[in-house]
Amino acid sequence: MLVNRVLIADPDEQLRQRYCDFLRRDGLEVATAANGLECAAQLRRFRPDVLVLEPGLPWGQGDGVLALMHEEADVPLAAVIVLTATHDVDALCRVFEFPLDDFARIPLEPSQLARKIHWLLNSKPAAGELHGPPDDGRHPMRDGPAPDAQLLTQFYHR
Repeated sequence: MLVNRVLIADPDEQLRQRYCDFLRRDGLEVATAANGLECAAQLRRFRPDVLVLEPGLPWGQGDGVLALMHEEADVPLAAVIVLTATHDVDALCRVFEFPLDDFARIPLEPSQLARKIHWLLNSKPAAGELHGPPDDGRHPMRDGPAPDAQLLTQFYHR
């Protein structure tokens, strides 16, 4: 039986643990990272299907992790959910330069995150077809769970 893998990269230890516990009970295999360096190592070792990423991740920032994922052959591509409490539009703009699959603001209940993850896992194309190149103009999926409209409006009108 294939178990889907999720990597949660967020500096907030309590939030990581809360999501991790819920997702494991939901049948997913979960790994965590508290900073960009841990996230890069986990991407290579754990090889997740979905990456839940905070843009303000210390030691690499979210955009640094996404750049690594798109530039290094030994780092597999994963579906990306940006999950944040930040109001830092610049940090959000930097991650929105990369292909993303969903976006949500914290607080987000673990059950809501699980729904987003399962939606991505059930709708993803064959391996390697999920993402285009970083400059292909893609932004969060428009057919899936609704992203936070206010932050996306700020991004697009910047």
